[in-house]
Amino acid sequence: MRVLHIIDSLGAGGAESSLRNLILSRPVQESSIDLEVVTLYGLGTSGRGAEGLGVPIHNLDLKSKYSPAGLWRLVRFIRSRRYDVIHVHLFPASYFAALSSFFVRARAWVYTESSSWNRRRRYPSLRPLESLVFSRFKAVIAVSRLVAENLIDWLPTTRKKVRVIPNGVPIARLAGTRAASGRAPVILFVGRLEWMKGVDILLRALAGMRKTDVRLQVVGDGTLRQSLENLAAELGIGERTEFLGLRSEVGPLMDRADCLALPSRWEGLPMVVLEAMSRGLPVVASSVGGVPEIITQGVSGWLVPPEDSEAMAATLASVLTNPALRRQVGRNARERIRQDFSIERMAQKTVALYAEIIAGPAARRRAQ
Repeated sequence: MRVLHIIDSLGAGGAESSLRNLILSRPVQESSIDLEVVTLYGLGTSGRGAEGLGVPIHNLDLKSKYSPAGLWRLVRFIRSRRYDVIHVHLFPASYFAALSSFFVRARAWVYTESSSWNRRRRYPSLRPLESLVFSRFKAVIAVSRLVAENLIDWLPTTRKKVRVIPNGVPIARLAGTRAASGRAPVILFVGRLEWMKGVDILLRALAGMRKTDVRLQVVGDGTLRQSLENLAAELGIGERTEFLGLRSEVGPLMDRADCLALPSRWEGLPMVVLEAMSRGLPVVASSVGGVPEIITQGVSGWLVPPEDSEAMAATLASVLTNPALRRQVGRNARERIRQDFSIERMAQKTVALYAEIIAGPAARRRAQ
């Protein structure tokens, strides 16, 4: 089976990380899948890109997000090869791929929907265009139940083609370096510094905590970085907040932190939460998107209402003052990932979906 993945880039981001995990997973490595990747804009600013993936990576090298050249470059590329499945991730790759499908053939086009909401859904006038785009995909993978429900609410015609396949991560080895005595507690945030991620909420929560020795490490970059640094200074927590920029490897930071905080305003099924839980790192997160599908309150992590810096502050303060509870929740979180969100489980379901949609409805009926 020949499979092509199309994605904006292979830089930092949850969808990019999920694709890398899928490529490196045992079910894919041991299958007969011949896999390639096309990126629209290159490897991304993180510099990780295709490192260690061991598959052909092709870059269309578009200079802007909506470059008209993207369609024709993608059409020419696909025409030069023959694929059984073309699997698309993120916007605007979804639009380029959908339009390309009018000019080139593949046995099945698949799209992964990673977010429970996007700006395009603000505008009902875009619904016909979105409906046309999604009509070109034989199957749509939703990374959580809420992502599926919200997509179907937006585009009811997708109901019969949506499959829920949660993101998965490798089960990380435990480093055993967490909770060193005699140091200040460390909260870790990892993600884009954009409005949807709610870092401003986290900064206000830190400023509102009575425990004044707590430190915050912010990993990531984005358009709001300077304004967030300014806000930290205005709140009087500049000296306790480290903006570390993009990091190619966050595992060591997770191993040294006391908890991960994710104050997002919306999410799909955030990879950073899965990665933290796989390392036994307790998570305090907004109850948005697919997060409540991962975390059981007080058992495998903690949920707080979105936009509520006071609730975030109170929960973080409680978590940071109870090391024994953190250790127990960390163990529960790790087991939760092992059972339901491993990369092997995700990859098996994805490969099975490829085989199913290629077989077609007649073959599926014969198998029933």
